[in-house]
Amino acid sequence: MFSSISFGNEIVGKSMKCETKKETIRGYPFYFFFENLDNVQSYFIDKTDEIKFLNLNYKEVNSNIFEIRYVGKIDKNNLILTHAKGREKYNCSFLSSTKQLNKELDDFAKKGVHK
Repeated sequence: MFSSISFGNEIVGKSMKCETKKETIRGYPFYFFFENLDNVQSYFIDKTDEIKFLNLNYKEVNSNIFEIRYVGKIDKNNLILTHAKGREKYNCSFLSSTKQLNKELDDFAKKGVHK
């Protein structure tokens, strides 16, 4: 018996990092945690260098693409984020754990990315 599992099911509970190719106004990569089948937490560092996140909706557009509202589309086959603004492309990878996600964000916050 053959069973097809959608990418949405495969991604739930996982963290992802999308690297910036050059220095951007953000100063650090995009970080996501896929909480459930339609909610993703998009992390950022605010102006006081505290780690915050936005709860955003995401959905599978087709079998190869899922779209994160306000952020952009991720091609699941190539793990490339195409940002909604400017169509810039970012290489993505899964992180080994949410602990790794938190450590990397802590490191960026300690650097004071907004100073």
